Amino acid sequence: MTKESQEVALEYLTSIDQSLHLDESVHQYGELLISELTSQGIQIYFPANTAAACYLLTCRLREIPVRVTKIANISPATKADILNEMQRVADALDLGIPNDDPAVILEEVCRDLTLSPDIETRAQRVAELGDEEGVTSGVSPYTYAAAALYIANSAADTDLSQADIAKQFDVSTATLRDRRDDLLEAIGSRLFELHFPTAPPEAVSFVDDLLQHAQTAQWAKNKRHMGILAGAWLYAANKYQIEIDTAELASMTGVSVSTIRARYEDLVNHTSTTGRGNTDRSQI
Repeated sequence: MTKESQEVALEYLTSIDQSLHLDESVHQYGELLISELTSQGIQIYFPANTAAACYLLTCRLREIPVRVTKIANISPATKADILNEMQRVADALDLGIPNDDPAVILEEVCRDLTLSPDIETRAQRVAELGDEEGVTSGVSPYTYAAAALYIANSAADTDLSQADIAKQFDVSTATLRDRRDDLLEAIGSRLFELHFPTAPPEAVSFVDDLLQHAQTAQWAKNKRHMGILAGAWLYAANKYQIEIDTAELASMTGVSVSTIRARYEDLVNHTSTTGRGNTDRSQI
């Protein structure tokens, strides 16, 4: 590796840093990585790729959430170039590459969007529940964090739309909805408890019972899980006299109010749960 290629890489690194305006230590640590490559005689084939890779690797090591696409947008290097070069640099310098932490990402985004502490706390808890259920496996931490915030924000009175959240996390709205569905499917009853902290334990168990029934019920075949989940929430809330906003539930799950009511009726009509006759349809 020539001295010239190192200098060019450092120039690219400075350009990236000036565009992103992160902590000064990121730039300094990135310079150290490039210098270490030089001292170990490791070849820099494409300085722009190496600079972008060292910058991203620095952010990962220092737990500063920055998406690779954000760096690619201000660098000649492509996303694939950066990721491949980061792996090469990490292997050469014997460095592990930690994944971005959804908790750190949520903290950063909530601060940038000036969201309330309540929304951030709720989003963090949703993310924790999903992690406990294994939903994070093989999923980008950014799309996962976006889905957690989407669910948390749906229950809040904010102007933040689905499109706003997708843009903030640099994910498509379709991907955001898919990850939301994965999260809700995995933590449906536990999220009910989080959403209604004063709900009696029987209500949470009732949601579990309804969802388990639907897993094997003939009527539930080919029905979207999100609709069944929302119907189960409405049924439990109605049965245990918990105030619930059907429109808010529709926003959270992406299911229409009419579908929620239809799945509610399905659950009422096809379950033999004791006390079903106490359900008051006038409340929906």
